[in-house]
Parts: sequence; C-alpha cells; structure tokens
Amino acid sequence: VDDVFEPAEIAGPGFLNFKLRNDFMCEQLRLMLASRDRCAVPTAPSVQRCVVDYSSPNIAKEMHVGHLRSTIIGDTLARRARLR
Repeated sequence: VDDVFEPAEIAGPGFLNFKLRNDFMCEQLRLMLASRDRCAVPTAPSVQRCVVDYSSPNIAKEMHVGHLRSTIIGDTLARRARLR
C-alpha cells in the first residue's frame, strides 16, 4: 500500500483522506499512454456476465448533482466491464 498511497490523513470525525503517490500516478499514466487502444487495461481471460445497476433517481424528488455522480460511476464501471 505504501508504494501506491501517501500516508492517510484524518479529516474530521469519520473521514479519512487517501492520496495517490505522484510516482504511482505517473507510472500509470505512462502505461496508459503506451497502449492507447486499451489504456493499459488487460484483456479479460474469459467472458462472464456482469450486471451493473446504477442511477435510479427518485422521480418524486428534484434532480441534483448526486444523481449525476452515481450515473457517471455506474457508466464507467459498465464501460470497463465491456472492454475485453
């Protein structure tokens, strides 16, 4: 864990801040740029069904940025699962 994260910081009651190390981020970016077609994502060893359930805003309430967040995270996970 020490080679990926800086030391964790306490940010108030019940909150921790985790920061990725700069050298780790630079290495990941270098790997992603070296294989632009897959962004350093390895091929899946076998095809499996993956169900991603995300973004179900309550239609009785007003939309807000929190709905977008879960939609973006869910869409990212679904796209990552499709990349084989």
